[in-house]
Amino acid sequence: MQNTTYNIRIDKQVRDQADALYKSMGLSLSSAINLFLRQSVIQGKLPISEVIAEPAYADMLLRDADKIDAAIAKGTAKLYKTPDELFAAWEKQNEQL
Repeated sequence: MQNTTYNIRIDKQVRDQADALYKSMGLSLSSAINLFLRQSVIQGKLPISEVIAEPAYADMLLRDADKIDAAIAKGTAKLYKTPDELFAAWEKQNEQL
């Protein structure tokens, strides 16, 4: 396989954040970009539908997880035994709105 070099302009902050993210996964930024391009070719589209949500919400989920842990520790959290029980409570709450 013959390699080629391609220069692109990337916002420095985004590049640094992406580099740190991929390093935590054991990948170089170059390898991650190659994976992205290969998936684009394989799928025939931008392969980002599953990827967008996770990083965008990761910080929010971590903050919420801390709040939930604190509420559980205080005994103020409502705990559900099954997903069906949770969904029934949500439906009931939505009916009251």
